[in-house]
Amino acid sequence: MTDLAVRGRAGHGIWRHESSVLVQTVGPTWTGPRGPAVLERAGAPPVAAVFDGHLANAGGLAASLAVCPGYSPSELVAHAYLKWGRAAVERFHGDFAFAVLDADRVLLGRDRLGIKPLSYLVTDNGLLFSSDLAALARHPWARPRLTADGLSALITQLRPPGRGVLAGVREVVPGTTVELRAGGAASEARYWSLQDPPEAARGGGPVEQVAELLDEAVRRALGDAEPAVLLSGGLDSSVLTGLAAGIAKHPPRTFTVVFDQTGVPVPDRPYAQEVVDFLGCEHHEAEIDPRELSEPGLLAEVAAAKDHPTPFGDKNITPYVFGRRVAQTVPVVLSGEGADAVFTGLGGDPDPTRALTSFPWIERSRRFGLPYGIGAGLFDTELLAAIDVSGWIDSLFREAVAEVRHPPGASRTDRLAREIDHLTITRLLEQTVLHSERISTAAGLQVRFPFADPQVVSAVYHLPARAKSFDGREKSLLRALGRGLVPESVLTRPKVPYPITYDTYYKSALLSRLRALLNDSAAPVHALLDRRAATAVVDDPSRLDRGGWLGRADVEMVLQLDAWLRRLNVRTQL
Repeated sequence: MTDLAVRGRAGHGIWRHESSVLVQTVGPTWTGPRGPAVLERAGAPPVAAVFDGHLANAGGLAASLAVCPGYSPSELVAHAYLKWGRAAVERFHGDFAFAVLDADRVLLGRDRLGIKPLSYLVTDNGLLFSSDLAALARHPWARPRLTADGLSALITQLRPPGRGVLAGVREVVPGTTVELRAGGAASEARYWSLQDPPEAARGGGPVEQVAELLDEAVRRALGDAEPAVLLSGGLDSSVLTGLAAGIAKHPPRTFTVVFDQTGVPVPDRPYAQEVVDFLGCEHHEAEIDPRELSEPGLLAEVAAAKDHPTPFGDKNITPYVFGRRVAQTVPVVLSGEGADAVFTGLGGDPDPTRALTSFPWIERSRRFGLPYGIGAGLFDTELLAAIDVSGWIDSLFREAVAEVRHPPGASRTDRLAREIDHLTITRLLEQTVLHSERISTAAGLQVRFPFADPQVVSAVYHLPARAKSFDGREKSLLRALGRGLVPESVLTRPKVPYPITYDTYYKSALLSRLRALLNDSAAPVHALLDRRAATAVVDDPSRLDRGGWLGRADVEMVLQLDAWLRRLNVRTQL
């Protein structure tokens, strides 16, 4: 049960009925019974439900169902299913994944943007599903295999919606329900899409409309929780802090991660402090010693927190440590994650002369000589060519662009802007919001993402390009609505990435781990490596600093992939 509790350390409950077993693990904000919700029915099998996440409209849902407002989310889901059937999901708002067991069928559902994970696998023995890929993969019925497509997905951090990285594993597509019946028959139904027209326009111009939607999104995200925000001092988290302060009528608690002077090239601390002084926040700093980021026990916990390996190294570890520290003070916190994807902070100004040849972040990496994105530098180049990783990227790019529906008469600039926004929202959230959700949940902290609220996302996505980019800088719209909410210095601050440590101890420990891996003949990742390239890094540590941290990313990806293959007991079949 320890392994199954990665996403819910506050407790668990198990329900067994005939040949079915449901396990519900819960976090610190859970209310009501810890186990699955079970509703008995006269003359029919019981209905049981499990739930992961946050129902932002739990009170309104309880009123519509005429049930106790103190019901747990899983109880509300079970009652909603009995009343509205599969269409009940349309009434759920928040970040969630759920499963309802009804006689010989299972209904799986996921929130509109897929913030919460949910995977399933149909086997010869029956159906497996879980919010934790490792729990699913290590079930005795599963035989986890990594094929060429799965390796391509891991290396590029890209995969088609609904397809897992392990052979046969499926993911519930965001905004979709999947009904599975005995024998494995499945039907998928979409209840929300980014391409759907947004709600009727509010009054005022784009800035006023989006400001109103954001205000509502922050209110939903706060719910009954005391206002608390992860504050980096950047535009996104600072504006979010200002919005939360206005809604709560008192300054929120704020939390900033702090390294020493080797931590980041442009320290966050002064900007965060300006926001704190401007709003009068109760501020907390989580000081992190870079040495603790290399502790073996901590590395194992972070590996267990994530569904998939990534090349981001201490960008995984630091948020986990930070989340544990924050969770000692508050159980729920808001994050500005997602604003880059929603407010065109990643694709740049749409140039009508530009020809989009791939995902914008892949295009950028290729300018640095990284054809597959970040973190692929130590893999066997002949192997990557043989499984055609480039073809994988190109195929997914064409597929993603083909999903975009353009309004009649759209200009070339608007068409390009919409394609860029669609790619970042539907394909890059995997590396941003979803990544943060998995790390923080495992750390015992519930993080909510108002900028990734579906109503906000839809409204901004459908705006013309000129309404989102008009001052020569990224995220024009967010900067405009942030005026008066935060200090002017924050609005004009240059964008910097999430802080990483440049501490020599961390880099030395990274090299030691790579050296040990190369000397371990049983390491499963060996079959995928360019051993000569990996050995060259061990022999010449300066290679770690290639591109600032790109050399490190190569090593981090190899180490994480090896740990993931071991933990899930994955066999490679390339």
